[in-house]
Amino acid sequence: METEFVFEFKCKGLKSKLTVPVNIPVKEPVEELVGRLVKAKNLPAYVVEDLQKDLCKFVEVKTAEWNEKNGEEAIKAVFDNKIDENILIDKWNKAFTQEVKTYAKPEEVTNEQMFSEVYHSLIHSPALETVLNLEHTYALSVEDIITNRDADLNHLDSKQQEEMEEALNNVGIKYNDEDINQLAQRHFDNTQLISSKWASELSNLKETQKREFKEWVMKVHEDSQNNSIPPTYLLRAMSSALPDAEDEERQSQPTRLEESFTIHLGAQMKTTHNIRLLCTDVLDLCRHKTHTVGGIAIPQPQRLQTAMSLYSNSLCGLVILVDNRVNNYTGMKRAFSKVCEQSTDFHFPDLDHRYSMLEQEVIKMNELRRKKKEEDDMSIKSNGSNINTGDFYITEHSNLSEIHVVFHLVCDDSVRASDISSRHPAILSLRNIIKLCFRYDIHTITIPLLLTHEMTEEMTIPWCMKRAELIYKCVKGFMIEMATYGAQESRTIQFLVPRGLSEDMFNNISNMLPTIFRLSNPVIHRTGP
Repeated sequence: METEFVFEFKCKGLKSKLTVPVNIPVKEPVEELVGRLVKAKNLPAYVVEDLQKDLCKFVEVKTAEWNEKNGEEAIKAVFDNKIDENILIDKWNKAFTQEVKTYAKPEEVTNEQMFSEVYHSLIHSPALETVLNLEHTYALSVEDIITNRDADLNHLDSKQQEEMEEALNNVGIKYNDEDINQLAQRHFDNTQLISSKWASELSNLKETQKREFKEWVMKVHEDSQNNSIPPTYLLRAMSSALPDAEDEERQSQPTRLEESFTIHLGAQMKTTHNIRLLCTDVLDLCRHKTHTVGGIAIPQPQRLQTAMSLYSNSLCGLVILVDNRVNNYTGMKRAFSKVCEQSTDFHFPDLDHRYSMLEQEVIKMNELRRKKKEEDDMSIKSNGSNINTGDFYITEHSNLSEIHVVFHLVCDDSVRASDISSRHPAILSLRNIIKLCFRYDIHTITIPLLLTHEMTEEMTIPWCMKRAELIYKCVKGFMIEMATYGAQESRTIQFLVPRGLSEDMFNNISNMLPTIFRLSNPVIHRTGP
């Protein structure tokens, strides 16, 4: 509703009148509207206070009249049956329950939230060892199924290979081209049948284990709350059923090259962080390193820490480099998938289910990208279920050794070039990954320093040194940027170099780090005369 506002004032002894149309209700603040009027009409400064006072009173009165008029019209429309009163009631009910805390429904705790809280309390109790032993017992059952599956598939593959070789050697004598094709089709069908059988058996076992584990955790928590069964008795009963390992069987794991630093970032508001340089296989951070004798596990500190911090504010993340296909059939994705299937994930969906959900989301994402770009280039086509270089997707895990969150960063062959810059899509994605780490309490993140998981021929000494310097400087800049609006908490950045890197090259990369990051100097206390 447009209404004329009239303001009278005196200027140099002359009486002046200002008349402007004002839309009711006013969407912007009155102070802003006054400022625009003063500038547009070139009003003197001494009338600003009176103008603002009169305009505020005018807007208040006219807004009340507008509300009263609309209210009367709305009530009349209800009496005249022009508006369904049930729809009106639903709108008011929704407004009150969603906007007013007093009328809001109490938040319901889901089964997943309840289980997470119970597990967190149980893992920080004397039941810690029992919980880990139970998880390991379940992992042994899964490992037996996988071992039998692999043996069955290998035996079938050897048998089929012999049959195919015999058929190829007798082409034109006992077999023709059609027979060869039928034999290949039969081999494929048999392989699919056996694979489906084992996949179904493995899936059923994991679902059963997940259900039994959750029931056991809830039962132990309930018993401990009711004091019907003292927790210590239950722990002894479960522990005594498993034999202890002999001393000579407690074999240590192979050592790996590692160097640690404490650094300061920032000039005025300094933050302290930890930098660690590792030389190992990326999947070694995911594999369980346990020693078993008759079903007993000797958990290592990494696994204990991972379990205890699963539902905490100190998570551990890992960046792995993958291709642009959303599946687990090739390369690093296949190796990572094999590590994940070694045991049941009791807290999150399995990896295959994640991929199926991700594929649907990627199709929607690519369609949105196409719609945004088609105005500029009508020849752009949707990328289907593939994703672009620099994109990444996230999976959560509870059954890995040292990792809770995995960032799957899509890279192509361009990262092998020696002249990539800080504007490369993969490096820009590292910025977004670090941003997510600061936002969602991922305090430890492992980044492939050379943007590769294996050594290749083109990775010469100058290539490695140049790439390491680039990633060092970019990560330093990203951390300084995130620290400006993030919490002043200590973080741990682990730079991972591929296994196979020479010790001299490792030392050179390690020596470069103090030239880029400012190290924390130790305080030396000297005593003397």
